[in-house]
Amino acid sequence: MPTNAPIEIPLSKTKITKGLLGSIAFVAIGLWLLIRPPHIGNPVFDNALVKYGASVACIIFFGFTAFFFLKKLNDKKPGLVIDNDGIHDNSSATAIGLIPWYDITHIGVSSVMNQQFLIIGLKKPEEYIASQTNLLKKKSFGFNYKNYGSPIAISANTLEYNLYELKAQLENKIAEQQSGEVSA
Repeated sequence: MPTNAPIEIPLSKTKITKGLLGSIAFVAIGLWLLIRPPHIGNPVFDNALVKYGASVACIIFFGFTAFFFLKKLNDKKPGLVIDNDGIHDNSSATAIGLIPWYDITHIGVSSVMNQQFLIIGLKKPEEYIASQTNLLKKKSFGFNYKNYGSPIAISANTLEYNLYELKAQLENKIAEQQSGEVSA
């Protein structure tokens, strides 16, 4: 089996700070809409239930993301570690931890609204979804599986690394691991 030094990909404190500031801005907008709802002149958007529902949803969702970004800003561990065991994911609120090489089938890239994701194809994706005890992670993994074909979609937004270079390195590492297993 190949023995290379682990590759550590740090979390991007700049990107995380931008995410935190954006989340705080949206929480403030949600609070403003809740406290001083504007008159729109549209029967749908002037409906009190729509206004309050949207503002509360905004506060909850972006409050959660602000909490996540604040937590990641203080995280000293790397976002990803690539070693002989596999990929150690610590990049997001739904990070999986270790993804062993023997479970990985392929690496892909997907983009949604200018946000890029590294898609980790798995041999048994349903097992990764079923093993989640956290409801948020379980739902997130299910959504990713339905939309991207894999429960694991690692966002490039928190990593300080070029996504396409990372994809190439991971594909090389998969090939190394497979050739090491075949010749062993």
